[in-house]
Amino acid sequence: MLTDKQIRETLLEKLKKDNSEKSFRIVEELVICDGLARADVALINGKLHGYEIKSDLDTLERLPNQKKYYDLTFEKSTIIIGKKFENKIFDFIPEHWGVILAYENKFGNITFKMIRSAKSNKSTLSDGLLDLLWNDEIKVLLKSNNIKGYSNKPKTYLKELVHMNINYRELVDYAKETLKNRTGWRADLP
Repeated sequence: MLTDKQIRETLLEKLKKDNSEKSFRIVEELVICDGLARADVALINGKLHGYEIKSDLDTLERLPNQKKYYDLTFEKSTIIIGKKFENKIFDFIPEHWGVILAYENKFGNITFKMIRSAKSNKSTLSDGLLDLLWNDEIKVLLKSNNIKGYSNKPKTYLKELVHMNINYRELVDYAKETLKNRTGWRADLP
């Protein structure tokens, strides 16, 4: 039976290898939707891609809520499952989610088998992206668009200004670049 740790280590190696020629950042345990959920692994490159791991030791009890918050935040989502969930996972996730089966091969190594590739999520919302940004980062976005009157305002007001003045595509691009290049975030991140 594979554990979360085993699957995660293999996933991180794969993501680093697959993106070695690109500008990217990998964030483990990314808090989304102002703390309502946490993505096991997020890949930030040309897309904002969330990965949820359900090992053979897990349950699917929290997945309905996680699915909802992933869909508000990520352009693509993939679930990596142990063999335990192979026959029932499709009852729990939408069609745009990717599915990868993780198993131990005959040599004792962890292998990933792509069951279904992730497709673009049409449910991502501005709020999900704005929840990923710090207040100062939102202010930089507003300032770069010549929007004024926000210096001492709370995040809810800043978010409203973004909704009224900045198009969704610009916000998506800004959020990805900001997360990829953020410094002073967490001790575990480069």
